[in-house]
Amino acid sequence: MNKTWGKHLIIDAYGIDYAKLRNQKSIKNLLKDLPKKFKMRPLGKESVKKVSSDFYPDWGVSGFVMLYESHISLHTWPEEGYVAMDLYSCKDFDDKAIVKYLREFWNAKKMKIKVVIRG
Repeated sequence: MNKTWGKHLIIDAYGIDYAKLRNQKSIKNLLKDLPKKFKMRPLGKESVKKVSSDFYPDWGVSGFVMLYESHISLHTWPEEGYVAMDLYSCKDFDDKAIVKYLREFWNAKKMKIKVVIRG
C-alpha cells in the first residue's frame, strides 16, 4: 500500500453573482462553517481580506483558514463571476459532499473540479 499525504480539492466556479463574490461577511461565515460541517478542525480564526492592485483595480476577496489537517483558501474575481478555491487535508474528506455544499453556497452555474491525491 502506498502512503499518501492527503487530498487536495481544487475548484474553479463560474457564473456566480457579483455581490456574493464581494460579500466579505458571507465568505467569512463560509470559512467558519465549512470546517465544522465536514469535521475539520480550524487552527485559529478565518481571515478574509478585500484585495486589489494596479493590475487588478476592481477588488475581490481572498480568504483563508488554517486547519490542523491543512487549509482552505479562496480568491474571488467578482467582475468575472469566478472563485478559485483550494481545500487540502491530510485527513480524508468527502470531496463530493463538499463540492455539492459549495455549488449550493455559490449558486455556481459551472464548476471545474480536480481532486489530487498527494504523495
